[in-house]
Amino acid sequence: MNTIESPYKMTIGLNVLKHLSKNLYSNVTAVISEIVANAWDADAENVRIDIDQSESSISIQDDGEGMSQSDINERYLYIGYPRRKDPGRNVTEKFRRHVMGRKGIGKLSVFSIADRVEVHSVKGDEKNGFVMEADRIEEITRNTSRNPGEIPVDYKPTPVDPANIEIRKGTLVKLDRLKRNLRVTETFSRKSIARRFSIIGEQYHFKVFIDNREVTVSDRDFFNKLELILYFGEASRHYADSATNAVEKELREGSISIGSADNPESYPVKGWIGTFKNHSSEYKNTVSLLAHGKLVKEDVLQDIKEGRVFSDYLIGEVEADFLDADDKDDIVTSDRQRILETDDRWRLIKEFIRGEVKYIGNVWTNMRNENSVKRAKEIPGVEEWFESLRGDNKNSAKKLFGKIETLKIRDEQHRKELYKFGILAFEKLALKDRLSELGEIEGEQSFRLLESIFNGVDDLEETLYYDITKGRLEIIEKFAVQTPESKEIPVQTYLFDHLWLLDPSWERTTSNPRMEQTVRNEFKSVDARLTDEEKRGRIDIRYKALTGKHVIIELKKYKTKVNVYDLAKQIDKYRS
Repeated sequence: MNTIESPYKMTIGLNVLKHLSKNLYSNVTAVISEIVANAWDADAENVRIDIDQSESSISIQDDGEGMSQSDINERYLYIGYPRRKDPGRNVTEKFRRHVMGRKGIGKLSVFSIADRVEVHSVKGDEKNGFVMEADRIEEITRNTSRNPGEIPVDYKPTPVDPANIEIRKGTLVKLDRLKRNLRVTETFSRKSIARRFSIIGEQYHFKVFIDNREVTVSDRDFFNKLELILYFGEASRHYADSATNAVEKELREGSISIGSADNPESYPVKGWIGTFKNHSSEYKNTVSLLAHGKLVKEDVLQDIKEGRVFSDYLIGEVEADFLDADDKDDIVTSDRQRILETDDRWRLIKEFIRGEVKYIGNVWTNMRNENSVKRAKEIPGVEEWFESLRGDNKNSAKKLFGKIETLKIRDEQHRKELYKFGILAFEKLALKDRLSELGEIEGEQSFRLLESIFNGVDDLEETLYYDITKGRLEIIEKFAVQTPESKEIPVQTYLFDHLWLLDPSWERTTSNPRMEQTVRNEFKSVDARLTDEEKRGRIDIRYKALTGKHVIIELKKYKTKVNVYDLAKQIDKYRS
C-alpha cells in the first residue's frame, strides 16, 4: 500500500454524485468515445486503443499535449469543470479544434464499465500518474449520502511512481477489472468508433488505431453498399466520393434557413443520407446525428416515423454543430444517451431531416421504377418476353417491374421468383383484359394479392407445373451427357448450380453458397487447433439451407468405393 500523501485530489459535489454515480453510460463504446474525445481536445494526432480480453482491460493512449499536476487537479479531476466557459479554451491551441468536452463529467463514465482506472500523463518533462478505484468512490458516495448538506467531498487517487510511467508524451488511460460478462471485440469497437466520429482521418490530423489497425471511413461498413446518396453542401462531397457503387449522387442545401426576409438566420448542416441497394438485417437503417464531429443521437428515424417501404433501406449521418453551440445550454442529457426534445434546435434539425427523408423517398421510388426494367432483364428469359410486348402492355409491364422493385424483399432469389409469378399473372390477366389489377400491388401484402390473382386464373397451376417440369427435364438431359469419366470440377459445378438434383428440397439456398475450399483457408484467421491432416482437408460444396441447417456435400469419383466406416471417418473429420 502506497503511504505517500497523494498530490492529486478529485473534488466531487453531492449533486454530481446523485446524478452520475457509476451508471453514467450504458455501453462500452460510449465510454471509449469519451476518452477519444478527450484526446481530440488535447490536440492529439494519434490515439491507440488496445483491448486485452485475457487481462480484462482496455488501454487508450494518445500523443496529445498531456497534463501537468495542476492540469490534473484543476481540470481533469475537477468534476463538472466547464471548459467551454474558460476564456480561450473552447478551441485547442495547436490545431484550433473546437473542443468536444462540455460538462466535465465524462471522466466518471469509466466507472460504468471498469472497477479500476489508471491514468499516466506526460507534459514536457513532467510525468504524472494516479489510480482511481470504484470501491473508494462508492465509499465516498455512502458517506456523502449521510451528509444532508451540499459540502463537496475530496477523493485522493493513489499516485503512480513517475519511474513506472513509460509513455513519452500525451496521456494513457487504462481501464482494469472490466465488469462481469463484458466482452469488447475489436471488430465491433472499430465499427462503432468509426460511426461515432466524423473527424477521424488524415485530413483532420486525427487517427485512431484499435489493436494497431487504423480506423477508417470504410470501417463504417456501409458506403460501398449505397445505391443512392444525398450530401449536404460541398464540404460533404467526400462522403459521396466514398459511395463508389452509388448510381445516384445529389448535392443538397447545406444549411437550415429560418427567420424573416428582413432578419434571416442560417444554420450550417453537413453529412449525408442514403439508401442501401438491397435490404438486409445485417445493417441497421438509422440516421445518426452529430455535432462537432461527435455523435449526439444514434437514430433520428425513430422520431420521424416514416412508414413507406424505402425507409427500411435508409441510412445516414447528419452533422449540425449548432446543436452544441458554446453560448447555448447543452442539448444532450447528462448520460450522453438522449437529446432534450423540448429544445427548439432539436425541432429545427428534426424537421430538416424529415424533409430530406421525404425527398429521398421520392427519388428512391422514381429511381427504382426507372431501373426496374434493366434489373428485370438481368433475369434469364425476362428480356425476351419484355421485348415481345407492344403498346400499352409494355407500359403495364414497366409498372409491374417498378412495383416489384419497391417491395421490401430481403432475399433477392425471392424477388426473382416474384418476377416469374408476376409475368405469369401478367399473361393470364392480359388474356382476360384485367391488367389494371396489377396496379394494386403495394407493400408486404403483395404476395397475398398475387396469390388471389392467381387463384382467379383456372389454368395457372397447370402452367406453373408445366414450366417447372419442362425446365427440370432439360437440366436432367444435359446432366445425362456427363459421363462417369468426366472431371470432378464440371460435375461439381453442375451440381452446385442445380442442388435439387441431389435432393428436391434443395431448390434454393439462403446465404453464401461456396464450392471447393480448403479447411486451412476457412480457418486462416482463427486458431481452431486443427491437425495438419485436418488443415489439408477439402470441403467440396457447402451452403446454408432454408431450414437454417448448414449442409456439406462430399463428392467421390465414380469408381471410388466407400463403406460405412469410411463415411464415419469423414463425418468425424468434418465435425472436429
